[in-house]
Amino acid sequence: METTTILTILDWTLIALLLLFSLSVGFFVKDQASEGGVEGFFAAGRNMRWYFLGTSIVATTFASDTPLAITGWIAKYGIAGNWFWWGSVISTVAMTVFFARKWRTSGVLTDTEITELRYGGRPATVLRTFKAFLNSTFVNFIILGWVFAGMAKISEPFMDWEALLGPTFYYGMEALYPSFLIFHTFDNTITIWLLVSVTLGYSAMGGLRAVIFTDLVQFTLAMVMSILLSWFAVQHIGGLEATWSQLAELYPKGGTAASTTGEIFLSYEQISAFVPSFEQGGISSLGIPFSAFMLTLGFLWWSNGNVDGSGYIAQRLYTAKDGGEAEKGAIWYGVANFLLRSWPWAIAGVAALIIYPRGDINSMAEDFTQCLNDKTMCSVEMTNCMEDRYQCPIKGFALLYRVDVDSNSIEGKQVATKAETVEVYREDRERGYPALLRDVLPAGLVGLALASLMAAFMSTISTHINWGASYIANDFYYRFVNPNASDKKLTLVSRISTVIITLSGVYVATFIDNIGSMWELWGGLMAGLGLPHLLRWLWWRANAWTEISGMAIGFSLAFFNYIVGQTSGFAESQMSIFPIEMASHPIHVICWISLVAGSFSLAITFLTPQVSDEQLKKFVAKVRPMGFWKGHNVGFDSERSFGQSIFYFFLGTFAIYAGMFGIGYLLRLEYLIGISLLGIFSVMIYIMVKGMAKIDNQQSLE
Repeated sequence: METTTILTILDWTLIALLLLFSLSVGFFVKDQASEGGVEGFFAAGRNMRWYFLGTSIVATTFASDTPLAITGWIAKYGIAGNWFWWGSVISTVAMTVFFARKWRTSGVLTDTEITELRYGGRPATVLRTFKAFLNSTFVNFIILGWVFAGMAKISEPFMDWEALLGPTFYYGMEALYPSFLIFHTFDNTITIWLLVSVTLGYSAMGGLRAVIFTDLVQFTLAMVMSILLSWFAVQHIGGLEATWSQLAELYPKGGTAASTTGEIFLSYEQISAFVPSFEQGGISSLGIPFSAFMLTLGFLWWSNGNVDGSGYIAQRLYTAKDGGEAEKGAIWYGVANFLLRSWPWAIAGVAALIIYPRGDINSMAEDFTQCLNDKTMCSVEMTNCMEDRYQCPIKGFALLYRVDVDSNSIEGKQVATKAETVEVYREDRERGYPALLRDVLPAGLVGLALASLMAAFMSTISTHINWGASYIANDFYYRFVNPNASDKKLTLVSRISTVIITLSGVYVATFIDNIGSMWELWGGLMAGLGLPHLLRWLWWRANAWTEISGMAIGFSLAFFNYIVGQTSGFAESQMSIFPIEMASHPIHVICWISLVAGSFSLAITFLTPQVSDEQLKKFVAKVRPMGFWKGHNVGFDSERSFGQSIFYFFLGTFAIYAGMFGIGYLLRLEYLIGISLLGIFSVMIYIMVKGMAKIDNQQSLE
């Protein structure tokens, strides 16, 4: 059968081998996952070493949509656009120093279980149940939604299932398939269902142990291929020196070139800068006010509900062999996440701006829009591209997408008095990443690179499948339905829960169109939990009502803000339910939600009864927390003092930023600064690791 897909037999073989490997891991560890009930299935027997659990966390955050998002940010904001996630260096180190060991010593199986250990009583039971329901459904489905959307963009240029399956079978399937479960196109839908099915297979069979083992291979493959892609892209241009010189030629300082939507292109100085400039009335090259940038570094990192590692990070930490392994795994996660992951994507994003210049792509978008409205304006190549994207001879077409817009918004178009909806082509810089795969990689490596992004997709999906199922099995079934269930019964329930979460997530994800609004909604939902999550580990007076009130207020404000924005809209000049004087950017909105929810939770704390002395002593004896415990921790002091932890927190934060920017300066060919910063990183991270390990060294001597 003649095929029009650009993938070769070698490419398809490599993809098939990845899928078979992932499934085989599930078979190999199936028996181990069946031992110990929920403990074996969701905590992997609690014997994982630091490199397994740390790599697994990085693999989970390395979703297939991440390099696409960063490619888009670099076009819009420059390399400094990475500060949208670089700011989380601070929270990552805080989680490592203050909480990683505590999650392991707590002995819990889900992060919501900690609430009953900490507070006790009926309010804690209600809190645990509601948080488990929220995390396993609403929060989980939001994240799955944007991950599916990212995978759809990646697979679209490659996966021509009509050519592989044959027109008769392909269109027969399409006619039978329900339209409300379509991911943009039927080709994307088949690809995603295939990957989800494989992921569900090894996750349901092998539990978290299978997820962690596959994560190690999947992350290694994804990381190697992202480095190779950036290298081939730079070589395609002529090397690093040619990359920076061509960037300066294409995007000169003071240029006025703009996109079809009026967006002014950044200059080469703005693109290559590591820190955003604030030149235009306090608005940075990130497109955010100075206040929002400072809030990201000084407020947002600790006011987010994940600051203590709650969620899938905690799930990895309590699989560790001991507290020391949990801390070392968290340190490795911080180093790998920011030093290793940042720069291959950043360089690929810069290369995409040179290989697919913004001016050329936007002119191409205008030409294809004219072609849509007037067939006489179409060349043969343009017609071929619109009819068969897999055989398009125009290289930059991969960065275009069709969208319906108001005809009055099209510059220079003669329109009637009444506006009409017309279809136009627009530039989508996120598509530059999969376009690079297609245009700069040699045969064979295209399939391997595509397989690596599929691996990144599966590692993220498998985590959220397992994470969501753990709440159903542990916090609902085992806690309320059958506390005396056998290990065999619990394992069966865990596997059934995995299937339920997967199918529900796929269904809900098909309704998510606006990924940006989902990010903002998720940030708002987490904003009310930051302060309560910190207080439960550090302050004796916090109680279940501290978290209940913070979560209720934060959730209500975030959801109300989202509903108003999606329905009636905000008042003129406002972008949220808060007045424009208070919030001119989504970061402001999230911070205000956090401030209101945090203030309310503190007030409720003092108006409600304190946790009983018996419950506090039980928690302190189990976890040995640092902080302020009004004498309840006498005889159960934390393994490391609060002051020592503060020291390692600052040391680790500066170390990771120094190492991250050291690599960046080397890539910018500024060797002296780069080597100096890497030297600082090496010294600081050595002191941090050696100092934090003293606890375990002393315990081994006792």
